[in-house]
Amino acid sequence: MTKRHILTITAILSLSAFAGAAQANADFNGAGQQAELDCEGGAVDINGANNILVVHGSCTRLNLQGAGNRVTIDLAKQASIAITGANNDIRWKAPATTKPKITSVGVGNKIYRAK
Repeated sequence: MTKRHILTITAILSLSAFAGAAQANADFNGAGQQAELDCEGGAVDINGANNILVVHGSCTRLNLQGAGNRVTIDLAKQASIAITGANNDIRWKAPATTKPKITSVGVGNKIYRAK
């Protein structure tokens, strides 16, 4: 094997390791649907109305725009929830006693720790 081949293989392996460490994001757009999502340690963006969603994966951020959604989400230790809309019901789970940073714009939104 030549020195050039070894350098190429090393570069490919390094990039593969770096790509595996990147956090994923989950996106959902819809109305009147039921779904399960996995944010894989990243953020989740939800746009829609009257959906029932369960989000797994120690999410770092939930951004929701819409109305009448019911979302249950697993959060990371340092997470945030940002809601714009009306009558959304957000149930979050987080490690130990940690709480997310919460921003809610709109009326009738309920955001609370799941039991």
